[in-house]
Amino acid sequence: MSLSLWTPLFSALIAFAMAIKVLLRSRKRRPHWLFIMFATNVAVWYLATFLEARNGGGLLSRFAGLMAVLLPQTGVRFLRGFSLDAPDQPSSLDRWATRLLVPMLALVASPWFTQKITGAVIRAVLLAYVVGLLIAAVSALSSRGRVIASQHERRRARYLVGLGVLATLVTTADLVPFMVNRVVAANLPPIGSILVLAVLYMFSEVIERRRVIDLYELAGRFVVLTALALVLAGIYYRLVDWQVLTDREHRHEGPYFLNAIVASLVILILFDPLRDKMEAQIARFFFGERHDFETSINELRRRLAHALEPDEMGKVLMDGLGRSRRVTSASLYLLDADRKGLDLTAQLGDTAERRVDLASLRALVDHARAHGIAVKEQLERDADDRRELGETREGESIAELAHAMESLSASVVLPLEGEGNDLLGLLTLRDDRVRDAYAGDEFPILKGLAAQVAIVVENTRLYARIKERDRLAALGEMAAGLAHEIRNPLGAIKGAAQWMESTMPAESDHREFIGIIVDEVGRLDRVVSSFLDYARPYRGNPSLLDVTNVVERTLQLVRNDIPAELVLTHEPGDELPPVRMDPEHLRQVLLNLIRNAMEAMKGRGSIVLRSRTRGSFVELLVRDSGPGIDASMRRNLFIPFSTTKTQGTGLGLAISQRLVQSAGGRIELRASGDEGTTFCISLPAAVSGAPAAPGGSIPPPPRVAADAEAVRVSAHPLA
Repeated sequence: MSLSLWTPLFSALIAFAMAIKVLLRSRKRRPHWLFIMFATNVAVWYLATFLEARNGGGLLSRFAGLMAVLLPQTGVRFLRGFSLDAPDQPSSLDRWATRLLVPMLALVASPWFTQKITGAVIRAVLLAYVVGLLIAAVSALSSRGRVIASQHERRRARYLVGLGVLATLVTTADLVPFMVNRVVAANLPPIGSILVLAVLYMFSEVIERRRVIDLYELAGRFVVLTALALVLAGIYYRLVDWQVLTDREHRHEGPYFLNAIVASLVILILFDPLRDKMEAQIARFFFGERHDFETSINELRRRLAHALEPDEMGKVLMDGLGRSRRVTSASLYLLDADRKGLDLTAQLGDTAERRVDLASLRALVDHARAHGIAVKEQLERDADDRRELGETREGESIAELAHAMESLSASVVLPLEGEGNDLLGLLTLRDDRVRDAYAGDEFPILKGLAAQVAIVVENTRLYARIKERDRLAALGEMAAGLAHEIRNPLGAIKGAAQWMESTMPAESDHREFIGIIVDEVGRLDRVVSSFLDYARPYRGNPSLLDVTNVVERTLQLVRNDIPAELVLTHEPGDELPPVRMDPEHLRQVLLNLIRNAMEAMKGRGSIVLRSRTRGSFVELLVRDSGPGIDASMRRNLFIPFSTTKTQGTGLGLAISQRLVQSAGGRIELRASGDEGTTFCISLPAAVSGAPAAPGGSIPPPPRVAADAEAVRVSAHPLA
């Protein structure tokens, strides 16, 4: 039996497999059931055609004709109902198809169907009936697509119309040989059957892929694979059967086996370069925009690799995204120090929020990290599908994710993850010109960009630490020289000035200038001392201490310095765990923050010290009601010699940061604005249950009741 006559059996098995694949899907909508019906009809028709060709006409011939009559019936309903939210009421095309069904069934069941001349006429009528109904269904789909308001659905309709036209053509090509001349059919290559199965596969993907851009991507990939398969099949056919073509009567198994080996070797050698070449050429033809996008992103990744500063990284990233011509707005958010919020670091456009709370985006971030990407349009369609299936709660949860992306003005959210899968931030993208801006095969490109940005973020932080280390090393070297080269002359100058002051008459006009010299020498000595404190290696006596007790002792030290119009309040936390730190270092940090606040408020206002437990950390917050810190100064607060005061050294906060970091904690600016400034000291809690040592004679404080009033510290002595 000819290979062409076996083809219907193979086609029937493949069509059955496609129907079963969709049938096994857990959640099936109306398009899925219509496809199952249509694919099963195609499979049964192929099976009937095979049985008719193998066993002769008669009843099997009528059964094959019956399946051919049903083909346009299932095809029309499938084309109409699986897309564009077709109404449940039957259309005029449905009614006409139903009216034609009965006479066509009567013709197939009539005795004329099995006769030679009348049977040929009936088969021709049957062919016109099948092709005519399919053309009418495609035409109706095209007419409806032109009046749809949604641009996305219009593009989807155009794709479906093209696929419907292709289905009609290949169905005609497959039906004509078997309905008109079986001898011709037996000698033709099974091109029609292959194309019918290919189109059927494309339809099975259409009902799964709601994004139009993914459908065009699928079509392009299908063209690549089809072209590659045809080329390789041609090579194999020519090399294996060349002897048969030249000498059909003298074929031997030995040369045939040798030819098969040679053909296989040729295909193995040519497969990779041929595939790459065809993919490149066809991809450039079908996906020129995607090719340009990938090229621009790869270039951007190369440029990012050389960025060492956060500002430089943000500028390079946003410039590169803008040049890609596929992004109209983008935002780079980095996780703040306390891992509770995301701060805007760079943006393209001006629609991004300056800061977002991580807790409000927790579900979206978890989804993006689980899938490597979050796509707003995909989430919206998933939510619609869940609602359509009656899963309202799940649909609303997914819709909330899409709403969170809308609040970020993003259509794509990419998580930035460092070593150990630690979250570093988020990269958001949007193209306002189209709904489905990025195809599924472009997602790996975007994920690769996000991975590169995460690496650069970690590199910039490592570079900052290296710069800080080098700065400290340089300061240490300078400090050693300063100790001798500056302090010794300062001591001589101060001693000489004091001697001159003691020898001058009380009424001398020069005593005022000598006093200025002594005061300025003292101030310069304090600057040198602060410089040495910052540059020298860490020394201390860390021990378990009670934070509340250290705060109360610190307040006693500043009691006499507080003006009458300034109120200092302590709000101790309940049952704070001990921390491990040198008590003098913690007291020094608190004194520096309190005095900075007093100077900022110019002796008038309020300062609140609050302690609490946050996870495995103990937090000390120092909040004042002053004018706040200018935005231009916030980034440099902890950099040595950066100060907002005319008489300051710029080392107070830098020294405080070193002391806190030496205890495994951190100090940061939490808020600064018209309502004042808040600094937060976070220290890791010690092992639970470990007693707090006296730690520099710091006795444990008395137990504070849960409803105790906050301690008010003013110019009067503490109780």
